[in-house]
Amino acid sequence: MDSSSGEMKLIIPKGCDNAPRKQIVIDFTVAVLMRQTEIIKEYADESIIWYLLKDNTKLEGRHELISTLYKVDRKMVNVLEIYQVITHGKFASINGVMLLTNGLKIDFCDVYIFSSAAKSGKIKEIKSYRL
Repeated sequence: MDSSSGEMKLIIPKGCDNAPRKQIVIDFTVAVLMRQTEIIKEYADESIIWYLLKDNTKLEGRHELISTLYKVDRKMVNVLEIYQVITHGKFASINGVMLLTNGLKIDFCDVYIFSSAAKSGKIKEIKSYRL
């Protein structure tokens, strides 16, 4: 796909379609990278807390999360390859690699806590690890 037009190649392992929460985590990850605010609003709790550990940053609230996405210099992700998505109860994690259009490779892992184990539970907290 041509990332200059805002598209991103997405590589997902087989078996990620067998649990609704796995798809939510994938959709949310893509939404953050592509600044898809409606999807972010759908899945994130209003009081979400996002810890960006590499940057020693803590974003508090859905509004701050979305506004920060538009303030920071956006590095275009050319390819997002997801290795695993693991879910259990109200917890989930996703890990993989992002290949940027400038050639940089970023390995990542995000650990999620949802408001409940129910399918309707919203994302309350994320801790992001980046290498």
